Amino acid sequence: MQNKPCSMRGLFAEGMKETHKVLHVSEMLVQQFLPRLSKHFEREHIHVTMYATQWLLTQYTSSFKFDLVTRIWDCFLCEGWKIIYRVMLALLQQYQSQLLKMSFEEILSFFRELPDRVDGATLMETALKIQLRKQHIEKYEKQWVTQQKQQQQRQSR
Repeated sequence: MQNKPCSMRGLFAEGMKETHKVLHVSEMLVQQFLPRLSKHFEREHIHVTMYATQWLLTQYTSSFKFDLVTRIWDCFLCEGWKIIYRVMLALLQQYQSQLLKMSFEEILSFFRELPDRVDGATLMETALKIQLRKQHIEKYEKQWVTQQKQQQQRQSR
C-alpha cells in the first residue's frame, strides 16, 4: 500500500500532505465532470472536505455497506486511486438532480444519510462508465504540487 497506484501511507503522515492532494484532485474532478453541481456547491459554500474526506481517507470503509466496499477494494487493488475518484463522481452524478435543488443544510443532511441509500451494483456500474483517465488525475496532482511549491516560495520570502 506504499507504492503507486495504491499508495495510502502519506494520507496520515505528518501534515497530511497526501490527503490535501487527494482532496484537491477530487475537487478538480468534480469541476471537470460535474460542472453544474460544482457551481451549485460553490454557491452553497459546500467544500469537498465536507462530504468526501471520510469517503476518500477510508476508501469508503467507514460508511458504506460491506458488499460495495469489497467491490471498491477489488478495483482499488487493480487500478488504485482511479476507482476511488470514480466512485465519488458516480455518487455525485447519481444524485446530482436532487443535490442541485438543495440548500447548504439539506446537502449536508443528505450526505449523512447517503450510505444507507446507495445500491452498490448500480453505483459500481455507473462508476466504471465514467471516462476518467489516469492523465486527468496526474494533471491535477501536478497542479497541486506546483501550487505547494509556489506557496512555499512565497512563505520563504
